[in-house]
Amino acid sequence: MSTEGKNIASAGVSRRSFLMGLGATAAVVAGSGLAGCAPQSTAAPASAESGSDAASASNAPSATGAQKPDTIQAAAETPAEKQETKDVDFVIVGSGVAGMSAAVEASRAGAKVVVLEKHNVTGGDSSICSGNFYCCGAKKQDELGYTDYGTPEEVAQFFFDQSDGDANMDICRLVAEGGGAAMDWLVELGCDFDKKPGDNVSDRSMLSTTSGKGIVDNLIAEAEKNGVEIMMETRAIEVLMDGGKAAGVKARQGKTEYTINAKAVMLASGGFDGQDWAKELYAPGAVGWHTFSSPSNTGDGIELAKQAGAMTLLKGGLSQIHLVGREPLPLNDELSALRMVNTGVFVTDLGYRCANESMTSQFDYFTPFVESGRKEFTIICDSQQPDKRMELIKKGVEKGVVDTADTIEELAEAAGLPSYPLMKTIERYNELCEAGEDADFHKKPEDLQAIEKAPFYAIQITPNTNDSFGQLAISTKAEVLDADRKPVPGLYAGGTLGNAELFYMRYAVSGSSMCMGTVTGRIAAQSALEYYGA
Repeated sequence: MSTEGKNIASAGVSRRSFLMGLGATAAVVAGSGLAGCAPQSTAAPASAESGSDAASASNAPSATGAQKPDTIQAAAETPAEKQETKDVDFVIVGSGVAGMSAAVEASRAGAKVVVLEKHNVTGGDSSICSGNFYCCGAKKQDELGYTDYGTPEEVAQFFFDQSDGDANMDICRLVAEGGGAAMDWLVELGCDFDKKPGDNVSDRSMLSTTSGKGIVDNLIAEAEKNGVEIMMETRAIEVLMDGGKAAGVKARQGKTEYTINAKAVMLASGGFDGQDWAKELYAPGAVGWHTFSSPSNTGDGIELAKQAGAMTLLKGGLSQIHLVGREPLPLNDELSALRMVNTGVFVTDLGYRCANESMTSQFDYFTPFVESGRKEFTIICDSQQPDKRMELIKKGVEKGVVDTADTIEELAEAAGLPSYPLMKTIERYNELCEAGEDADFHKKPEDLQAIEKAPFYAIQITPNTNDSFGQLAISTKAEVLDADRKPVPGLYAGGTLGNAELFYMRYAVSGSSMCMGTVTGRIAAQSALEYYGA
């Protein structure tokens, strides 16, 4: 039965923010060695149609509450009631764009491939994202006339610059040089792309006409046609090693434990921001934030790789998208445009300013949000706004996500903010506006607009995570590296698990994750085939 359509709704971004906001946890987690497994419910067939579920869920984040840690170590303590064995060429953990790209590439070469999917739906974050794809030199770009995309070297330099010089330039080049061919390959499989809509959008920014889910569905269809077995609700609990080489995995499907012997292993299990207990381990500064990510993203790949002696690069954190409303409105709600008000003031729930409101990307707000240690934020502005924005603000008041009052003191009360700190914050901000220079947060002079004309408004903002950064070190052959940056023989990784080599302070640009996942997935398969001499 086909797994097309059976995808989850959820979905990168910072490394220094992890160190800044999360303190010594990075060192603790990087040095610890957890092992284990988690039993899952009896597997459903690798099929079923989900209709519009994925699309609707992708627009509505869910809050993560207090949860009991479901680490692979804790889950391993539950005894299995049945044992099964499988012998394959290549076992892949995870069915997102990286894992399925590897499955297609390997199966086309004749490999016997098994994909393990922990969740009851395929695709992970790949299938709930919009399907942005950032690359240069794809045939589709040329066909559509979007040719002002520069060179691979320029794209690589862009990635490197976005990381503040922290990224691995070899990986930047790998993704930049392989992105165009990766899109061509996806088009061959039935995917289609057009330029991402919007003003001032680069010709490098393409968008799947069927979202990320459509990309994953096409990969799954091709993989199944080639005989790939997708085991649903099956969680990898251990990487099997033989003489220092990866030789398969142990996995749980309900009460059955599978020993899957393989010539090579790929980890493509996504990030760690799907559950609060996992964020507590890897990014405690974001515990309590809403998340778009798949609930199955709990850092399993990190722990599995560490069993095999892999080095971790837990320097990163989480990509965040801040949304309007304490119970966040969907991304496709028109009021989401109020997330970025460059003439307003971003304050925490303590009433203090916390960010440079001129930042052009919402991804850049992760660091100030985490550093503040707060969970709720508010944009304060007055009625001196462009007509379109004022129209949205008034709709926000009607919808209950924007508070309003005739004085700052009254606004503080309406918004549930402490009045004195907020009044002093606005007083200080107006002084900076009068001086024409933001000495506190370095906001652009053209955005310095005093907040002085009533009525005043408070736009509710809630941070949401949508991806994880900083996990495993990988080579340009998608090999998992040990502490000496030497390959762990037979072990490969791609997609989010390897993005510590590409991202740092901020998510580089929408579409870079899908590009990296496709590129590294294909390379992992090619490297595995070469490794075991297929």
